[in-house]
Parts: sequence; C-alpha cells; structure tokens
Amino acid sequence: MTVKTRTRQHDHSVILLDRTARRAAAFAGLNPRIVSSVAELRSSVAQATRDSIWVSYASDLTDALLKRAVSSRSPLGTGVFIHAIDVKSIPALASMFRRIAYAVDGGFIAAEELAEVLKAPNREDLLIGGFVNAATQTITFWRGNFDSLTVPLATFRKSGDGTEPNFESVSVIDCGQTVRLGKYEAAVDAILYEHDTEYRRRRHKQRLRDEQTFGASLRRLRKQRGLRREDFQPDLAAKTVARIEQGKVRRVQKHTLDSLAKHLSVQPQEIASF
Repeated sequence: MTVKTRTRQHDHSVILLDRTARRAAAFAGLNPRIVSSVAELRSSVAQATRDSIWVSYASDLTDALLKRAVSSRSPLGTGVFIHAIDVKSIPALASMFRRIAYAVDGGFIAAEELAEVLKAPNREDLLIGGFVNAATQTITFWRGNFDSLTVPLATFRKSGDGTEPNFESVSVIDCGQTVRLGKYEAAVDAILYEHDTEYRRRRHKQRLRDEQTFGASLRRLRKQRGLRREDFQPDLAAKTVARIEQGKVRRVQKHTLDSLAKHLSVQPQEIASF
C-alpha cells in the first residue's frame, strides 16, 4: 500500500545496522550507510550527526554500538531498535540518542514499510510499532517521527462484527496507517484523533477548509433537496456526482454545472453559495 505524501526531500541520514541484504534493499531509497560488522561502527559513530537515524536489526551490533559510543559527548541522533532489547540498556541508549524507539516482543512495521514511512513528510501521523504493558493496561506506539503515544487498552472496543482485540499479537500494517491486534484492526487516524489534541485540531482545520469547497456545497444542497446521487441520471452518472462532491474533479464543465443546477432547481452560479 502506498502512503499518500506531499513531495519533500527527507532531511536525515540513515545508518542501518543489519546483515540481511533484503532489508538493505528495502531501505535503498533512503541511501543508508550499511553497517554489518563491529569494525564498521567506529567510522559510522564518527560521521553521525544529530539528525542521523540509526535503525538496528542486530542486537550484537547494538551492544557494540553501546560500548563504542557510550562516552560520546554529543547525541548520535535517533535510535530505532527492532530487536529484543535488554531493559537495562534503555537508560544508556537514552543518554546516547536524542530519541529512541524500541521493540518489546516484536510489533514493528515491516522493513519495506518502515522505509516508506521514514520518507513520508507526514510521518508524525503514521505509526511504526508498539507494545502492550499488561500491568498498566496501556499500549505504547512509536510514531513515524519517533515520538511515543500511550493509550489505554480500552480504546480498542469490540468491532461491529464482534471481533475483539488480541493484545498478545500487536503489529502495524498498511505503511503505518493500521494497527492490527490479532484479527482486530483499528485505523491509525482514529487513534490519533481520539488521543492527540494537536492532531485533532489539525484535522478539524482541514475539515473546515474542505467544507468550503464547491463539492461540499453541492453535497449540502443535494441533501437539502432530498436527492440521491442516482437522481441526477441520466444527465449525470452517480459516480460523476460523487467525484465532484469528493473534490476529485478540479474543473466542473459548463454542461455538467448546468445539469446539476437543473436537478437542484437553482441557478448554476448559486450552487457554491450553499
């Protein structure tokens, strides 16, 4: 699945700690520095910047990095550790990096999709992993910008078809847009909308902007008239009306506008005023 993004160059370098050629290929679009041995860590640490992103799939290379960089005076950037990690190492990692994200019993997005998220300018609105804390009855997610978001398990209510979340099986799919809990799935935008005030504010502003479009005016007027999209046939196909309302038609042709106005009993220029 392709993430919908705005065009923008990513502004960070990626250092990949891994020995698997397939994963290295998945990150090729980010031009990563591949570190597959302890010997390669020294120069990588020396060249890393505050904006570097370290992605590790190899626990032994992470351990070696800890030994080599623990005395570093400046933070290495962001560390993403997609392997089982000793909780005793977390304080040391947190002191080495500006931010860290780590796995607990899996739960991270697939390598190919992680690379897609890291390239996305809206990565803060996508998730890359998560883990459950049974003691606190919460689940912590890592966002694409590596901020964390902790929400109560009660967020995930039984779905309409009776499917219940399985908190022993956590994964993120669809390039960071869906959380899967066993057979249960939840949309990431719904999770963010409920638990992130800033995200909710941004979405609200976007909705207000959308509601000022010609398509939104057409939809309001059509509903006010009690018409279905199918009621514009045979002059206009229901699919055409839907595309206009959804903003997928950049310029409405005059004959289309006239047909809409005829069925809505208004002048063509009046539609946008509703």
